[in-house]
Amino acid sequence: MSSSRAMIEVEGLGKSYWVGGERLVDHMGMHALIESALSAPVRWLGQNFMRRAQTSRFPMTEGHMKWALRDISFEVCEGEVLGVVGHNGAGKSVLLKLLSQITRPSEGRARIYGRVGSMLEAGTGFHGELTGRENIRLAGAILGMSRAQIADRLDEIVAFSEVEEYIDTPIKRYSSGMIMRLGFSVAAHLDTDIMLIDEVLAVGDQRFKRRCIEKMRSVATSGKTVVFVGHDLQVLERISDRAILIRQGRMQMEGAPGDVVAEHVRWADGRQLDD
Repeated sequence: MSSSRAMIEVEGLGKSYWVGGERLVDHMGMHALIESALSAPVRWLGQNFMRRAQTSRFPMTEGHMKWALRDISFEVCEGEVLGVVGHNGAGKSVLLKLLSQITRPSEGRARIYGRVGSMLEAGTGFHGELTGRENIRLAGAILGMSRAQIADRLDEIVAFSEVEEYIDTPIKRYSSGMIMRLGFSVAAHLDTDIMLIDEVLAVGDQRFKRRCIEKMRSVATSGKTVVFVGHDLQVLERISDRAILIRQGRMQMEGAPGDVVAEHVRWADGRQLDD
C-alpha cells in the first residue's frame, strides 16, 4: 500500500436490484425515477400482457432481490493504478458506476476525494446531438473548469482522440470506436484527480491501445489516481500497481496484479473444466 493519502475509500459497499415479477423503483437515485417515467408505456403493456398470461399455462414468476455487489472494501491512494479483475457479470462495471456516482449504493459507502473523470462505456456522459467539440466543453464545465482551462486542453484532447475531421459533427454519427477514443481522451486530459476506466482498450487498434496504456501510466505518474477494469489481463497486469478480484459480486482477493490475475485464471480454467 502506498504511503500517499487515500483518494478513494470504499467501506462495505453493496448494490442490489429487483429481478423479475413486479418491477420496483429504486428510490436511491434520480436515474431510477427518469427510467421509470420513460418506461411507463412499456411497463403498462407488460402488465396487461401478464394479466392475460395468468389465465394461461404460463404463470407469473415471483420477483426477488439480487445483489450485484456485496461487502466490498478497499482504498486507492494518490498516484496509484488499481486494476479490477473478474468474470463477466462479476460486478466490475457496477462498482465503477457506484464510484462515479451514476448510481447510489444499497449499502455501505464510497468516499471520493477529488474530481472524477470517467470512461465507462461508449457515449457515457456525452449528448448525441452535440458535436465532439461541444461535448468536450460540456465535460469540462461539469468538472468545474473554466472556459480558458478547457480551451488550453482542447487541441490536445482532439489530437489524441484522432477524430479531428469529425470534431464539429454531432457524435450520434460517430462510430463506437470514435466515441470511445474521444471519451478516453477527455477523461485523460481534463483536470481530474481520479480516472475511472472501463474496458476502454477493447475498442481501437493496437497502436491506439499502446497510446492509452502509455497515457494511463503518465497520468498516474503525474499524481492522478486510476481505477481500471479490463479483460486484457496482460495489459491490466502491466499498468496496475495493485489489483482486486471480484467474483459473483464479492471481493475475493487483493494484492499484486500478477498474483490476482493468476488466481483469476486458475479459477476460470477450473470453471471451464467443470462445464
